[in-house]
Amino acid sequence: MITGTHFALKEGCTIHDVIENMNATQLQVCFIVSAEGALRGSITDGDIRRGLIDGIALDDSAIKIMQTKPISISSSGSSLAAQKLMQENDIKQVPVINDKSELVGVFLLDKLNQGLGIIDNTILIMAGGFGRRMMPLTESTPKPMIKVDNKPILEHIILNAKNQGFKNFIISVHYLGDVIIDYFGDGTQLDVSIEYLKEDEPLGTAGSLSLIESIPELPLVITNGDLVTDIDYKKLIDFHSANSSEATMAIKRHEIQNPYGVVITNGLDITGLEEKPVHLSNINAGVYVLDSSLIKLLKKNEYCDMPNFFINLKENHHKVMAFPIHEIWVDVGQPNDIANASSLKKDV
Repeated sequence: MITGTHFALKEGCTIHDVIENMNATQLQVCFIVSAEGALRGSITDGDIRRGLIDGIALDDSAIKIMQTKPISISSSGSSLAAQKLMQENDIKQVPVINDKSELVGVFLLDKLNQGLGIIDNTILIMAGGFGRRMMPLTESTPKPMIKVDNKPILEHIILNAKNQGFKNFIISVHYLGDVIIDYFGDGTQLDVSIEYLKEDEPLGTAGSLSLIESIPELPLVITNGDLVTDIDYKKLIDFHSANSSEATMAIKRHEIQNPYGVVITNGLDITGLEEKPVHLSNINAGVYVLDSSLIKLLKKNEYCDMPNFFINLKENHHKVMAFPIHEIWVDVGQPNDIANASSLKKDV
């Protein structure tokens, strides 16, 4: 059992506060307590992602997504009883309360099951683009090798995944691919295994999958090679499997604020005014999970980008789903994104 209440927040906190608490504790749950410390509810990482899909804002009250009747166990209960309780109810954490209903600790199923192990799923990183918008930085350096906080973007991706338990990587290369291969080799220096797909011509973010000779049996994680993010790939895979999805796309909420007051009209009649409205949309975050059977649908050496592949899958009645992320995420598409990404990495 983890004792204490550092994984709890008082009523009145926001969803953003909950996310910060989860990041600080490295747990997938945050509990809400009263001013006196009595357990009021729980919020999991999954609750947050479902809230984002439903349009909840990060500065909204955490109560909007809180589970108000969390299953709990008495402080006199054993770890075996807690493990059985979690397995019977298909949950990964159970709060521990005393006889006054005050939160005093938490049991975590992962901890009871001996913690982090090796994850056998392979991660394929798309690193073959020309990076034309980053010129002249990419004249002799492929974009995924541009340094953010003194490390290439590609190395940040690999280390993030390695820290989560992933060991098997494939990197798809084209433009200045030898620079990437010379730097990482077979991955021995990072204590991982790296193989390479070499595109003779650009094949797009999905087309290069057709070059895989030995297709992994487990779902494959695919990520663009120009992303600085601390996304949890294991949670993405778990979501994919739990929802029986065949293809899952990570999405990120994006806000655009109109700098002007908007006049709403009906013909020439003014019916309303909206001051600097914010437009919310879900954007493709460039990270995916695909069932291995789908890779066989791609024609070898034929160009295909991932958005069109998803559309084709949907049109052919395959199950495709969206996985909302709230983690740090920067698409390094232009030179000014480098400083932004570096500052975010320093804050982690």
